[in-house]
Amino acid sequence: MIIKKLKDKLLEKRYRVILVMAFLLLMGVAAIISRKSEMELRSLPFSPGGFKEIALTFDDGPVPSATPKILEVLNKEGVKATFFVVGKMVEKYPWLLERIWKEGHDVGNHTYSHPDLTKLSKKDILEELDKTRILIKKITGKDTYLFRPPGGRYDNKVIVTTTLTGYKMILWTDYPGDYGCPSSKVIYQRTVSKAEDEGIILLHNGLDATLDALPKIISELKKGKYRFVTISELMEEIREKESVYFEKFEREQKASPSPLEMAVTD
Repeated sequence: MIIKKLKDKLLEKRYRVILVMAFLLLMGVAAIISRKSEMELRSLPFSPGGFKEIALTFDDGPVPSATPKILEVLNKEGVKATFFVVGKMVEKYPWLLERIWKEGHDVGNHTYSHPDLTKLSKKDILEELDKTRILIKKITGKDTYLFRPPGGRYDNKVIVTTTLTGYKMILWTDYPGDYGCPSSKVIYQRTVSKAEDEGIILLHNGLDATLDALPKIISELKKGKYRFVTISELMEEIREKESVYFEKFEREQKASPSPLEMAVTD
């Protein structure tokens, strides 16, 4: 009888242990599911009012023949953009960079003389970027580390050299090939067809066809519920996801020719 009671107590303890373990297991699974749902929710793109976000960027310049006209279009449409400027052009036309900044646009670095950075030494890469960064800060008061390599050309040397010194390389997801394209219609069609949420459009500062296509591009994207943001705003929204632009760019490069050699207008 005593042995039977002892066996019953032992079995009762085992059942309790099993029930406690089962309860803890269920709580753990619930926590994992809750955490997974929270992470999925946080990973959803931020789109207030159902709007998608896209950044409009302009390379090269500034130049008197085109930059003021671009600014007029942007001002009329209530759009803020990001201008990746060339240092030697900033030296020639500092008042244009000042106007870009005062009108609320973002500014990035497109090197001083527009070279192929992959062909330069580490020292020369930094000299190209630092000279332009100092010019930008002198005129705008902003110390920017955003840069775009001329022609989109970069390699491991460029990435390591710039990253270790605090620079952030910004490429693009939407390039209509406006440099060398005389048709504003083609530029417009290519741009809107490649537009995507959290995308970056690359256009060029100084091209007549691009200027003609710009109002139509902005109008069509607004109809598609896109909200225009600067690169700094986009990076703030997506936080540490800048690397997505490297990945998208590399995938596109495998399926299409590399960007054209781009010259700086003197």
